[in-house]
Amino acid sequence: MKNEDRKSLILYTAITFTFTWFFWIIALIMGYQDIPFVRYLNWDFASSNQVILHIIFRLGVYGPLVGALLTTYLYSKEKGLINLIKRIFKIKVKAKWYFYLFLIPLIINVVVILFGLIIGINLDSFFNSNIPLNYILIFFIYEILTSGLEEPGWRGFALEKLQNAYTAEKTGWILGLIWAVWHYPYVIALYIDTGIITLIFSLAGFSMAIIGQTFIMIWFYNNTKSIFISILLHAWLNTATTFILGDLTITNPIMGIIPAIVTWIIVAILLKIYGGKTLTRQK
Repeated sequence: MKNEDRKSLILYTAITFTFTWFFWIIALIMGYQDIPFVRYLNWDFASSNQVILHIIFRLGVYGPLVGALLTTYLYSKEKGLINLIKRIFKIKVKAKWYFYLFLIPLIINVVVILFGLIIGINLDSFFNSNIPLNYILIFFIYEILTSGLEEPGWRGFALEKLQNAYTAEKTGWILGLIWAVWHYPYVIALYIDTGIITLIFSLAGFSMAIIGQTFIMIWFYNNTKSIFISILLHAWLNTATTFILGDLTITNPIMGIIPAIVTWIIVAILLKIYGGKTLTRQK
């Protein structure tokens, strides 16, 4: 890897983690707890303190975006920022990629449902989100403006730098692990009351799912060079999982392993078809 790419990646990672973990850890220490999305949307907070904690926590999600913008400017100035912004707003790609990004999260979650039914989980346990179905579009837009805006960092900056030195397959492991660990303060807070063994397995399952998702995201990005597609895919994956699985993977951690397994089956298929060098069709 070129020295400049290495330095810029280290700086990007440092900014991203510092920014995010600062806000997340502060909020969690001060007693932050998730509230139902509908209450959040209606600004139905129990107190002004709860409002402040939610604002602090939500700011943390923009760490990858802040890291990408600052590092890009420091190393590439206005030219680099313009290139990044163009890829963020690259809407014009082949229609099949919009179809794929809609379909793949549904496939993952439907297979999870089928497995759950096989092992005896009632169908009522699925599609049991605390968010009414008529809020799905609003939730999707919310995800675009929050989690989706991680993508200029992970795919728009870090992925590009890593692939200057490594294959898509090796990049998937490196970037996937970094992306997973970045989530750890929040994931630990979710599972901390379930016991240390469950927490360890939950972190392992979550990490493997995120690494698998990274491979899929690389496949999309390398074939489209569109951060916009990555943003939509990230937002739709979160939205589909929320409305189909709800809190099932938290209340029944064993079910959290299944999405990771299904994701890796898809990854294996993609690697078989496209190869691990670039995850694209070779001309």
